[in-house]
Amino acid sequence: MKICLIDAGIFIEKPELLKPLEAAGDVQVFDGIPASLEEVVERAGDAEIIAFALMQFTNEMLDNLPKLKTLQFIGTGVWNFVDVEYAESKGIKVLNIDGYGSNAVAEYAVAMTMALAKKITRADQVIKDQNWTIDGLQGIEIAGSTVGVVGTGSIGKLVAEKFFALGAKVIACDLYENTQLKEKYGVEYISMEEIFMRSDIITLHMKATKENENIVDRKLLEITKKGALLINVARAELVNTEDLYKALLAGSLGGAAIDVYDSEPPKPKDYLLGKLQNVIATPHMAYYTQEASDNSIKMAVSSILASL
Repeated sequence: MKICLIDAGIFIEKPELLKPLEAAGDVQVFDGIPASLEEVVERAGDAEIIAFALMQFTNEMLDNLPKLKTLQFIGTGVWNFVDVEYAESKGIKVLNIDGYGSNAVAEYAVAMTMALAKKITRADQVIKDQNWTIDGLQGIEIAGSTVGVVGTGSIGKLVAEKFFALGAKVIACDLYENTQLKEKYGVEYISMEEIFMRSDIITLHMKATKENENIVDRKLLEITKKGALLINVARAELVNTEDLYKALLAGSLGGAAIDVYDSEPPKPKDYLLGKLQNVIATPHMAYYTQEASDNSIKMAVSSILASL
């Protein structure tokens, strides 16, 4: 049985984590996203099991992998990377892992907020340009700010706790209220509209679904508290990128920190956000820590073995 880790080499710093998988079949590991359909077939054309972490798996790719029986995503939200219904119609089992990097993503959301609120990246550029000025670099403090957490699942809950520890007032929005956040930290659950009207910092931690696609749009941004900061380390589909760009350009939104994009790798239009001074943009790496990488490989290996 051939098992192909088609693009996940970058996450495997401890080869010993693959030993249980190697006992089950012939394991091949590749690094980097395949540049073409031909390269996908070259790497995994005869594989029964494919594990992937970075690439978008198109229906055309699935059509050209006749031996494929199991498709394991080394991450969360596989439906954003493959047409699950189509894959299953071809008899391909699609697997997903959850919770491997919750703390990594939560820490990153806080770090992005700090960098944006304190204008750290802009200040760094001032020194790199051999200037010495603090003009336009005044920041805001997290303590005493109101932080709106949209989505309080495993990641959102951790984010809320970390901001509470920094002295922020935390409010939240979720269909399913977290009892611990309410009782231990006094988190108030309110509507999405109220979150945007009341928050100094808004951080998104929802799963992307058809129902909440572009939920952050012009109408919501128009009622947002002036100068608020928006953090998105969740899914790009939650935000209408064009509406966000216009709000940032107009200055009604104070800034944004973005780690997810409509297309990954981004198309030229997606880079426009990152060119704005009040935006910090990074290449979808909130989950990328040594600890989370090891967890993801362990969990993916266990998931594959459990499916055999």
